[in-house]
This record gives sequence, C-alpha cells and structure tokens, in this order.
Amino acid sequence: MMLGGCASTSPNAQNEGSRSPADEARPARAASNLQALVIDDARCQSSGNRVSQVDLNHDDFADLITVYQNGENGETVGCKQADLNFDGRLDAFYYYGPEGEIDREQFDLDFDGRIDLGRYFDGEVVTKDEQDLDLDGAVDTWRFYDKGRIVRMETDRDADGRADMFTYYVREQIDRIGYDVNGDGKADQWDHDAARRARIAIEKRKEARAPPAEEPEDEETVAEPGDADGEAGDDNSAGEKSVDAQASETKAAGEKAGGEKTPDK
Repeated sequence: MMLGGCASTSPNAQNEGSRSPADEARPARAASNLQALVIDDARCQSSGNRVSQVDLNHDDFADLITVYQNGENGETVGCKQADLNFDGRLDAFYYYGPEGEIDREQFDLDFDGRIDLGRYFDGEVVTKDEQDLDLDGAVDTWRFYDKGRIVRMETDRDADGRADMFTYYVREQIDRIGYDVNGDGKADQWDHDAARRARIAIEKRKEARAPPAEEPEDEETVAEPGDADGEAGDDNSAGEKSVDAQASETKAAGEKAGGEKTPDK
C-alpha cells in the first residue's frame, strides 16, 4: 500500500516537482506585484496532525487526504486534498476555519501541477476568486461577489500584477467596462456600450449552439379516395343510365306494340 507516502509529501513540493518543459521555457516576469497561486502548506501540514487517507479507485494511492487540527473547539478539519483525475498528483485543496466551515479552496484545472483557480468564502458563501488564465503561475483575474453573485471582475492584461481592466455587473450581466490607461490602478476610460455588445455576443453564441432547423418534408399529393374512380364512376353511372333508358324505351315500345289489336277482317 502506498497510502502512507502520499500523506507525508508536501503538496507544494509535489506540484513543483511536476513542472512541464513548457513551464521551464516560459520567461520569468520580474514584477513585484505578481501574486503567485500557492498552496497553503500551514493548514495542509500532516506532521503532528491526524491524517485520514482514502483510496477511492483502489489503486493503492490515496485520492482523498484529510488533515485534522486541534483548536479551541477540539479537533476539526483543517484541510482536505484530492486527486480528481487519479493521476497520482493532488489537484484540489479545501481549507476550513476554526468552526469547521470552508473558507478557501484551490484547484489545478488543467492538471499540470500548478494552481489555476482559488476561491474565498465568508459563511460558506463565495466572496472572491482569483484565476491564472494565461497559466504562468500568477493571478491575472479577480472576481468579486455580493451574496454569491458576481458584481465586479478585475483583469491584469499587461502581466504586471495589477488590474487594468474593470468589468462591472448588474444582475450578473455586464453593465460597463473601465480601462486604466495611465497605469495608476484606476479606470480612466469607460465603455458604456459593453452591455449591448455582450448581449449580442451571447445571442450569437446561443444561435451557433442551437441545432439547425429541420427543413419541412415535401408533402406528396395524395389523391382523395374516389377522385379518379369517382369520375370514372360518374361516367359509368351515366353509361348505365343510358342503357337503362334504352331498355325502358325498348320495353315500352314492345308493350305498346303488343297492346295494339289487329283489325278484324
């Protein structure tokens, strides 16, 4: 069984040791404002804490690791770590507060060994998340929520670690976008037409995803019962009437002829 070894491995060490050649080829960005997405080792530290390990797919490797911590309320869950794709590397981390409520979580969404998404909670309701969209190891997008609904998104477009595009939402729909042109961290120019363009883009996306409309099949002309035959039937009926008329006339003529008396000689 390999379960014991998994719990003693530091998550950061595990992830850092799995960097791909593409990661090594990326140029380092010397910007003091860059915020790296790193795992909270303090709460996931297994040394001195009780650890529970579960092998969900029965491959002798732990897929779910729970670290317990002792606090004022006794023993509570401090951290949970999971291997979501069963590749032997941890890619989901959940952190809990002193009352046992979740207050942060992190995910490696592309399974490259580095965190791409982090979320913060207050009372188990998301308040903020941070993303690494260009996969360079640093945060470049922040989203802020009010009662679980997105209200603002800040984006770092020039990779200096500071937001320079600010997107505001109303009822979870884009309302306006501001841009920091002079680099002071504040919006200098505003795009108030963004909402209309966003709606058009969403509608076009929906139309592109919608299945093509089925063309109506050509309806074959079905002859009404008795149409052609009916006409023929009418002709036949006419013919039959003509024959009957002739027979009646012949019969009448015969009766007339038979009824005439031969004059006495």
